[in-house]
Amino acid sequence: MKYFCKVRLEAGKNQETTLFLILNAADGEVPELSKAAVVESREYRLFTQGIRSKVMVAEYSVYRTETEITANLENERFERLIESGAAEIVSSGEMQIDRNEKRDRKTGEIVRKRKKSPVLFLAAAGGVMMFSMAAFAVGKNFGRGTALPDTSFESENVAEDGLIIPKQDEVADNAEQITVTIDRSYSAVPVEDLQLKGAVRKGKANILLPEFDKTDFFTHVPGYSWGFTSDPNGKKIEYYGGQAYDFTGDTKLYRVLVKYGGGSGTRDDPYRIDYFDQLELMSEEKARGYFRQTADISFPIWASHTPIRTVNELKADPDSEHFEYDGGGFLIENLNAPLFETVSGAVIKNVNIRNSSIVTETYKDYAFLVCTAYNYHYLAEDEKVYETGETIIEHCSVSHSSITVKLPEPEAEEEQPAITTMEVVPPDVIEYDEDGNIIEPKEEPVEPTKHAEHCIGAITRIGGQIDGCYVTDFGIFAKLPDYYLYCGGISGKPAAVTDSAVFYYSAQGTIFNAGGVVGSAAGARAYDAKGRELPNSYGGSIQGCLARNIILKTETAAGGIAAEGTTDAEGAVISNCYCNELDFSCGEFKDAERVECIKAGIVGGMIAADGSGKHGHLITNSVSHSDFKVIGQKSKSLFDETVRLAPAYAYYQENILTVLNKNTVNPVNPKEIYTGSFMFGKNGVFGDDQGSLAYPEKISDLLAKTIVEENEV
Repeated sequence: MKYFCKVRLEAGKNQETTLFLILNAADGEVPELSKAAVVESREYRLFTQGIRSKVMVAEYSVYRTETEITANLENERFERLIESGAAEIVSSGEMQIDRNEKRDRKTGEIVRKRKKSPVLFLAAAGGVMMFSMAAFAVGKNFGRGTALPDTSFESENVAEDGLIIPKQDEVADNAEQITVTIDRSYSAVPVEDLQLKGAVRKGKANILLPEFDKTDFFTHVPGYSWGFTSDPNGKKIEYYGGQAYDFTGDTKLYRVLVKYGGGSGTRDDPYRIDYFDQLELMSEEKARGYFRQTADISFPIWASHTPIRTVNELKADPDSEHFEYDGGGFLIENLNAPLFETVSGAVIKNVNIRNSSIVTETYKDYAFLVCTAYNYHYLAEDEKVYETGETIIEHCSVSHSSITVKLPEPEAEEEQPAITTMEVVPPDVIEYDEDGNIIEPKEEPVEPTKHAEHCIGAITRIGGQIDGCYVTDFGIFAKLPDYYLYCGGISGKPAAVTDSAVFYYSAQGTIFNAGGVVGSAAGARAYDAKGRELPNSYGGSIQGCLARNIILKTETAAGGIAAEGTTDAEGAVISNCYCNELDFSCGEFKDAERVECIKAGIVGGMIAADGSGKHGHLITNSVSHSDFKVIGQKSKSLFDETVRLAPAYAYYQENILTVLNKNTVNPVNPKEIYTGSFMFGKNGVFGDDQGSLAYPEKISDLLAKTIVEENEV
């Protein structure tokens, strides 16, 4: 038996949230919820980031279930367990949480704070410096909402001017020293310069500089950052806060305010992004240039993201409009909208989106990384054709996230008293034929018109050359009158996808076509300078990809790799791919529980069905699930003798690599050769008790990182 707890936290008017915690229970005992379990949970910490209230109320209910549950399940899945009756309530209660209380993790007893000394001792390199309390307001909250900092060397000091002064190593009085003096004349309260001293070793001293508290609303400028410069009139950050530098002589530093987190936006000196409001400034300015993320970014629970739109304006010099965002391998968490809305000719790489949720009732395209990647063509006066080129998206991931598009639940109407009235019955209108016989009216069945056009994907909804990306624990839930045309674990309809993997992905609701990797493999279309779609699509190849543990509940088509095949481009292939653990429910059903099927849909291990493209796909060097046809319904696409049909256990065998890592030759251009790069991981990394499963080598570090994150949750 498994136990979990539903907790409703309330911190004041319109400040509330709901979180779910898994509880560990001894045999035969019902577990109890503790304050420590709530306070130490990640959801609690996120909720309290933007909350000033020191006391909050937690109403909770403990449930038990026989369903297997894990800590990274989405709230909606816990709610469905409760609504369906699969989880039974066993206890409930209420507790008050005082955020000022600190408890010992072992004993649970409240730890009393020591009284503060009337003098603040600042730990500085080279000794201890004393600043009179006249420089600070006694008892006033500092930046992070904490009281006056502790005076020991083991804590940071947060000053009124937004400086977070870190602990420094002690330096002997008789040691050779270098002093870094930081000018603080910008402070509203007069404060003497800060001096940091470091011992000289081999002619230089390594000194850790203070950083700036971005949560201090009095000193922080949204979208901008403070840094240091040695030039009193300098406009550029030379020294970043919170970093250690080697100094060869005494230096005086001055505070400087710059856009984003620093940098100049060039290839050699990209803009630095390290805080959520800098992404909002990028959106506001329709950013151009080069950007690099330098820290994990987590959106506060109260913050709403505006997707970034950065479109190449098709000047004769395409480089003048270049855009590149390098996520640096850091995380972006708690997004409630696509990171990028529309881009063209861009490069987006090393971005990891985690623990994010888009919940909306607006019927349009959605993806977490890029909604739309356009490729524009431009005819210049010299009759030359310029184009932005396809957007390159590489080495990115989306994990533990979902997109939910549904109408709000209708409010319960108050029952009105019945009113009895006299019913008025109109006279029958009877028609007769020439012989005087009554003409019986014919009832023509009216088929409801179903509208579908938009796409959803984790990485992109449409467009993009996607390479080395990984999606795990991703869900699409659509419940609107209109249908979504294409949904995919990686993309709804990309230009092409290589060396990418999807693990544990579900798409269900008002969806026509869904695939484990892509909704449609038709490729992308280019657009002219006026935004008009050019006639023929290009691309469409899917190579070196896998889809595992896929649940698709659609109406028209469901495919392990793609729901729809065929493209206008010659020589498109689906090669060196495989999919395993497929759960498809495809068709038109009479009931919401999808029990009584009116019209069956089309399913396929690789492709569900061919579309309207001019040319079919060639499927080669791939392994398809033996429970399904390789192509559910084909008109142009083909598969050759290198494709293997295999049961689930075969995917754990080493000889799968002999198929997946074979050379794939483009049938149209024999010089184009693709070789799979699949490898087997250690048991438990990408497998289960049956053994390991193969995955593309390009995502090996993303995969390992995600597994570590799951263990941390």
